[in-house]
Amino acid sequence: MPSSTATPSSPCWCRGECTTYASGTAQAVLDLSPLDARLVFSCGWHITRDGKDVYSRRFKVFVAVATWLARLTRMVDIDDQVEATNRIFASDRRWTVVRGSDLEEGESQGLPVWSRHVGDPVLASNLTRRVDYALFMVHAIDDESLVREAPAIVGRLTPSALAHASSVGS
Repeated sequence: MPSSTATPSSPCWCRGECTTYASGTAQAVLDLSPLDARLVFSCGWHITRDGKDVYSRRFKVFVAVATWLARLTRMVDIDDQVEATNRIFASDRRWTVVRGSDLEEGESQGLPVWSRHVGDPVLASNLTRRVDYALFMVHAIDDESLVREAPAIVGRLTPSALAHASSVGS
């Protein structure tokens, strides 16, 4: 039976220098996991696999400001998360990179819906329950249709998901 690994690929929250936290973790998982392992990573919507994501001006400004502030305070290295996912995308392993929306606490609403590209109207609500994000990551381990995909997810019961229910992945 193949093994599986679910790995958050988050930017680091650290004191001092942390320029390779996410990329180093991703590379270690790629290098050290069994060759037949099913690898599931997580990140935010700011990661793009193929450059076809469409971001609002507000989102782009937020990411630019957050990246600048993070660099200034040396607390988070968002660019390193981009490097981490680029390494994953370039690998020949059986990976999935789950790109999460904003998170909220609460009871599960069920398996989130997903799209290949940020900017898809189904994702407009930009909100997923934390527990459902985890549910999707665990689901991805056994879902062969998600191998070498970078699904952007949103909560199943959000207004945008309900409005586009017939056109979404699940």
